[in-house]
Amino acid sequence: MKKILTGKFKKAFLISLSVLAASVVCWLAFLWLRLDSYEKSMPDNAASRVFNQYFNELAFGKLFALEKPNLSSLETLENYTAYLNDRAGGQRNFVNIPYDAQDTRKYVVFAGGAGFAEFELVKRAGFFNDIWEFSKVATIFDIIEEFKITAPAGSSVYVNSKLVGENYKTGSGLSCPMAGNYDVYTISGLIAKPVVEAQYGGRVNTLAYDSELNEYSAIPVLTIDIIDSFTLAINGIQIDDSFLLKDGIKTAETDRLKLHRKIYRILYGFDDPPEVSIVSAAGKEGVIRNTGDLHFIQEFISDGALEAQYKDRAIATAKTYAEFMTFDTTLRELQRYFETGTEIYNNIRTSEVYFYTPHINYWFENVTASEFFARENDTFSCRVTFDHYVRRNAELLFHFPLDITLFYRRAGGQFMVYDMISNS
Repeated sequence: MKKILTGKFKKAFLISLSVLAASVVCWLAFLWLRLDSYEKSMPDNAASRVFNQYFNELAFGKLFALEKPNLSSLETLENYTAYLNDRAGGQRNFVNIPYDAQDTRKYVVFAGGAGFAEFELVKRAGFFNDIWEFSKVATIFDIIEEFKITAPAGSSVYVNSKLVGENYKTGSGLSCPMAGNYDVYTISGLIAKPVVEAQYGGRVNTLAYDSELNEYSAIPVLTIDIIDSFTLAINGIQIDDSFLLKDGIKTAETDRLKLHRKIYRILYGFDDPPEVSIVSAAGKEGVIRNTGDLHFIQEFISDGALEAQYKDRAIATAKTYAEFMTFDTTLRELQRYFETGTEIYNNIRTSEVYFYTPHINYWFENVTASEFFARENDTFSCRVTFDHYVRRNAELLFHFPLDITLFYRRAGGQFMVYDMISNS
């Protein structure tokens, strides 16, 4: 009987102990859940956990995985790591920033006083009360400018050793008279300067970046800088303005000509050196020089034939203008060189002569006529410079330097000035 009671007692005791232990465990679990829920209901606590998980020690791999939707698939973890190390060195902290939605809180992560990332918490219903949970993180990027890659049609193109897929192709089988068929890829969403390669001709070639075109090209590119009144031909093929990179480029030279410069960029896929020629609107061939690296620039050379024929008239025109402004010649003499009825003629004829002074004599020194330039429709321009001295008396000598460009056209069988600009 004693043994039976003892056995039942032990069994009852163990069951009671188990129930008590289970109750304690349940109570502790309940308490832990309440405490955990309470802690998670505090947004600053949740924000600290996120900061510690991702930013206290930069979790490059985790952050890069979260950032992939915001970056090009051609970006690498190595570039992302280098970018963050550069932006987020030193002591890091985070601050809450105002946000309109009551169920969302946003935080900016700082390093050295500059924000480099942000993360977001959202409020969700919990078992006991509302809790704050991590929603998303975003690095504050300086995305590099979208760029293009040009390669012979059928080439394999790589960015950061990753094959560039068809989804990046924005031009397929395009044709250029100087390069044959080629493909164009447009790349965006990178945070670091990439390594760009193209496989063609049996080898892999690393491509250099062309800042003028914002492009990596596997095909050599001709750069041709000419004056706008000229037309361009390469290997006898006339080049149209679809290859024009820049227009309306102003220089001191073109300002004197009332013209501008323009730059062409043309793919050139041949092994033989290109034959580049330019022809003016007046039908005269210009001089263009290869400066190296497939870069050509038009040299401005005064037209020798025009200069020989009209130099004396140009100098006489400029002197007559200067003499008229100091009352040393007549309107009739001015009409020998300036076309009547033009704006420049009327301006000269009716101008107030601010630098006139009574004088006993005058003369010209350092007289030059240069930059003779044939233009369209039987016109030309030239530049005249000299020093005009006017002596008022034995003590007073006035100096009037002159630098003008004269524009001539044929009128009544003679070349007359229809426009003039001052270069000083």
